[in-house]
Amino acid sequence: MDRIQQLNYEKDFRIAFLESKGDGFQRLFEKLMSKAHPNDFMACRPWGNVGDRKNDGYLSSARILFQSYAPNELSAAEATKKINEDFEGGKEYWEEYVDEWTFVHNAPDGRLGPHIIEALAKLRKNNPTIKISHCGYEEMLAKFRQLSLSDLESWFGPSLTMEANVNLGYSDLEAVLTHIRITPPPATSVVKDVSRGKIEANLLSQAVADFLKIGMQKSPLVAQFFNSWKNPTYGEQIAVAFKNKYTLLRDSTPRIHPDEIFGRLEVWAGGMANTTPTHKAAVLAVMAYLFDKCEIFEDAQAVERA
Repeated sequence: MDRIQQLNYEKDFRIAFLESKGDGFQRLFEKLMSKAHPNDFMACRPWGNVGDRKNDGYLSSARILFQSYAPNELSAAEATKKINEDFEGGKEYWEEYVDEWTFVHNAPDGRLGPHIIEALAKLRKNNPTIKISHCGYEEMLAKFRQLSLSDLESWFGPSLTMEANVNLGYSDLEAVLTHIRITPPPATSVVKDVSRGKIEANLLSQAVADFLKIGMQKSPLVAQFFNSWKNPTYGEQIAVAFKNKYTLLRDSTPRIHPDEIFGRLEVWAGGMANTTPTHKAAVLAVMAYLFDKCEIFEDAQAVERA
């Protein structure tokens, strides 16, 4: 697996993490752990009137019991109550088989509220024989990086590769741009250059930032394509189509994370044909070009003034 493939899959995982809520987040965690620890991690589903007995997964070799949460969707009182109830319930049923209890959470930036930190600290103090730990995005990413290429391909499909990025040509771009141009542009449009610091201003993660930097290697090819195209406004039409889609995602309710917006833009731009490394390379080159040259995502100076 080359470096570009690794970055592509880490970007895909970051977006999947952000998109997964509630039961969907638990399914994501179960899938990750099942691939990272085959024949060891056991997912638990509710069974009849006994439920899951406060078990969202069990790693038998390490004797770890997991409980997953979406803490940002709960009030402080509700979150604290749930943590205590789930721990005590899990301890009642599983203490004989458990050395560690792990709080699995979906906080996008990995930071936990003070009420949750306090609740976990009290559990540690009151239960010295059981290790109390937590698992968020960074811990899950570390597990994700252990997966083989075949595991990653079975999960997210084929990846952009270094070879595909190097060999990207005009014909590959044309297929992508033709798909994007289907979106009708408004009567007028303005395309502006963006300032430095745009990635930081838009709170995009390092995974997405690294991926965009790969696309920048081929963004001059996109500029050449637009400059040589028979229709001099073609590039502007593509930019407007992207801007319209970005604005729709940015203003959606409930609000979604900038990384998730990036992922949805990527899917929209790629269309149904976005299943080969070469096509993915073309999509990325176009996105990187437009990220640098027009108004998809927010201009850094505009963010600073707000």
